[in-house]
Amino acid sequence: MKSRRKPLPPLNALKAFEAAARLRSLTRAAEELHVTQGAISQQVKLLEEYLDAQLFVRKPRKLELTDAAQAYLPLLTEAFSTLQAGTNQLFATDQRALLNVKCGSSFMQRWLMPRLADFYRQHPGINIRLMSSVWPSQDEVETADLEISNGFGDWRGMQVERLTRERWLLVASPDFLARYSIHDDAVRAQQLPLISTVGEQEHWVQWFRSQGVLGFYPQPVLECDTSTASIDAACHHVGLLMCRSFSVAPVLASGQLQQAHSFTLPASGAHYLVLPNKPSAPKVTAFSQWLKGQMAQEEQFFGA
Repeated sequence: MKSRRKPLPPLNALKAFEAAARLRSLTRAAEELHVTQGAISQQVKLLEEYLDAQLFVRKPRKLELTDAAQAYLPLLTEAFSTLQAGTNQLFATDQRALLNVKCGSSFMQRWLMPRLADFYRQHPGINIRLMSSVWPSQDEVETADLEISNGFGDWRGMQVERLTRERWLLVASPDFLARYSIHDDAVRAQQLPLISTVGEQEHWVQWFRSQGVLGFYPQPVLECDTSTASIDAACHHVGLLMCRSFSVAPVLASGQLQQAHSFTLPASGAHYLVLPNKPSAPKVTAFSQWLKGQMAQEEQFFGA
């Protein structure tokens, strides 16, 4: 027969022991829990009887933990901390609102991070939890209040709003261009090491074809699964990079990369705001409006 599980000890007894053991003092535990020292002592004694184990070695002006108590304390401290944090997040009205935002790592690092301070200045009552992703959600926004996704707008059952209109640029580091001058010559570009980003719909083949170079199927020397990695490689002089204007705009502005060819190719992909198909909470509305406002201010730097 299976043995019946013993019920948990009384909560007050657990709280009293955890505070006394953590603080190594019955007096300080009583102050923290707003009860008398006698109440703490009584609850600890109740817990020892319930567990049939000694928890404290009581000495003059000193409270020592037994081996059993030392093993039990971290378990209780973690449990109470987790319970407190979860309660505050879900129910406490005096806590700052927590907004869960999912976005690509490139968008997060190159665009969102430099602007977050402005959002906090405008909305000091909202905290943000950022969750990075390489590939966007396909059917639903999971574990997030909203998602900023790089894709083609084909998310089913969700609210989707296009944020950017972009173009493909050919870029490289100043050192690379000084070593391998191109002068808007697609044939010259054909002879140089190329970098690409996995998962994009447009490729080097389309860029060369638009320049009249037919039958050429480039084999990039480097393929990366994020535009951040691709851009970093170009900054380190690995080769020419074909990159969307939105992703590369900050690096062009800093001078780390330069446009290597004047021709630009319209991009079918873009960045989208993706929301669950339900009424938005105030924190979601506040962030969405701020995000679109920031995008509108800077559209000339990455728009078509």
